[in-house]
Amino acid sequence: MADAGGFFDGGNTDSGFSTETALTATATALQPPLIAYFYLKENRYFEFGKSEPEGAVIPLEIIGPGSPFSNSTYAMLDPSAPQISIGDMLRVEWLPMNGSPSFQSADVVVYSKDYWIPIAIPDSELKRLEGLDVEVTFFHLPQAGGAKPSPAQKVFVAPELGRKPVLKVEGVVNEMLEAAAFPDGITVRLAPIENLRACYGIEILWTQSPDHWVERQRRLAVNPKQTMAFHIAPEVYQPHVGHSVTVKYFIYLGARLSPNFFWNPGVITEVSFKVI
Repeated sequence: MADAGGFFDGGNTDSGFSTETALTATATALQPPLIAYFYLKENRYFEFGKSEPEGAVIPLEIIGPGSPFSNSTYAMLDPSAPQISIGDMLRVEWLPMNGSPSFQSADVVVYSKDYWIPIAIPDSELKRLEGLDVEVTFFHLPQAGGAKPSPAQKVFVAPELGRKPVLKVEGVVNEMLEAAAFPDGITVRLAPIENLRACYGIEILWTQSPDHWVERQRRLAVNPKQTMAFHIAPEVYQPHVGHSVTVKYFIYLGARLSPNFFWNPGVITEVSFKVI
């Protein structure tokens, strides 16, 4: 994990799919696109988490410097509906709800009805859609002519988070915590972060030197404009007098607490002290 912050590169526990993953059932009508990203490390696609009312939430951090998800956003199309034939073409449209110009992909030929068809949107177009509610539709273009739209998938392109605050640990004075003075526990607080979404997650981690986890808590932001408070039970620190402690936090970008979007705000946001 980089000291300056960034995506945590520590493995994945999500379930993904590839263009060789067969569709599980045959659709009876055109289906809304799935909005997904390609994770090169796993060589698989993963669906963006969804939330209401946003729909699929795309955190713009994925197009930032050093991101493993640059130029990796796709609409995944299900070609199994009976009206789609081999040789037909499909086109994707990303339509902002504020009247801004849409993005339309190039036409893609259907070579198989059994597997997902990925159609990319460039990072430059995602950036243009920042902060906007978008409907993503694909058009079925039969060889006989015409264009039939699929149902739309709602998408929100979430702006990057603002400045990341330092954690505030109750009772820490001059880099020391007097354990006996807090018999009922202490509170760790995190001030609001600009552009944090209610569907994003926050995790705090209490570690002792050299790298021993003592306490780990995770929750959704829910009320992102309010200070978040985490209660630390006295059992976490009272038995560990004399130990050095670091308390840090991480952010789950997007929705559904995906481990692929586990974000480290950097050592500048951590608090280190000694329990006395």
